[in-house]
Amino acid sequence: MAWCDPQLRGPSRLAALHVICDEYDDTLATLRRRCDTGDASGAVTLPLRAQLRQYDDLDGALADLREARSPAGGFGSLGVGDEVFGDLRWIDLYLRRGDTGRVIATSGSARERALRMSAPEMLFLVDAWEAVFRVRRGDLDRARELLDDAERGLRGGTLFPGDHARTLVGSVRAAYCLETGDLAGAERALGTAYAAALAARDLPILSLVAVQAAAFAEAHGPHQRAAVLLGAASRLRGAHDRTDQQVRDLTRRGRAALGGDAFAAAYGTGWELDGKTAVTGDDPARLRREFGTARPGHG
Repeated sequence: MAWCDPQLRGPSRLAALHVICDEYDDTLATLRRRCDTGDASGAVTLPLRAQLRQYDDLDGALADLREARSPAGGFGSLGVGDEVFGDLRWIDLYLRRGDTGRVIATSGSARERALRMSAPEMLFLVDAWEAVFRVRRGDLDRARELLDDAERGLRGGTLFPGDHARTLVGSVRAAYCLETGDLAGAERALGTAYAAALAARDLPILSLVAVQAAAFAEAHGPHQRAAVLLGAASRLRGAHDRTDQQVRDLTRRGRAALGGDAFAAAYGTGWELDGKTAVTGDDPARLRREFGTARPGHG
């Protein structure tokens, strides 16, 4: 897929996006098949299966991650980078389960490991995940500190997982801005996150931007557009997400505003999009044209 990278920044971007979407669909189907049949090592399939199951089976995902890190699994020792990524999987799962204490503890251990690495991008990725937790908990001062540090540290970096970190940081910044009533700031943050997700060439990462775009649309009032964006986010991730708290809140409010049938129809419109259309439909520039220029922030 390396040939796509320069074209994501040029006039052939749509063609490159189409290739990425097709490759992602093929890869996801293969991973699902291997997870279901056990046709791969447990060290590979258990974390992957946990990632797929966490969208609708939190207990099953928890069991998979526990088995993957068990010494009895015989998977051998992990490098510090793999340990940090493992911590991030646990943080995501604990967030979904509402386990505040374990989110805080695991964030601390992940930060300690990241500080031992030569790649600062890993530390900022940890900061971004803690910021997710802080925003959802209403600890906005701490969230702002984490986001400010991460944004400063990620400027100009090109190493993996820099683009993934920038996507997450931009998405959380958008959530922070929406919490503080700063629609203009949310719009800018979405633009940053969207550009980073395209550079990362990772559709599940782009689904994070789509969810924040849905929240942005809701802030402007059109719940139907928000529902379409939630469906597009599911298309990009390759699964319906029934356990993420923000997705659940947006879904609940959308159903209350539109009615169950109308919400389902709008969500289904997004879910049925082809990959390329789902990608371009989340472009903040398109949202700007739909909603007009956001009013200046006051948060």
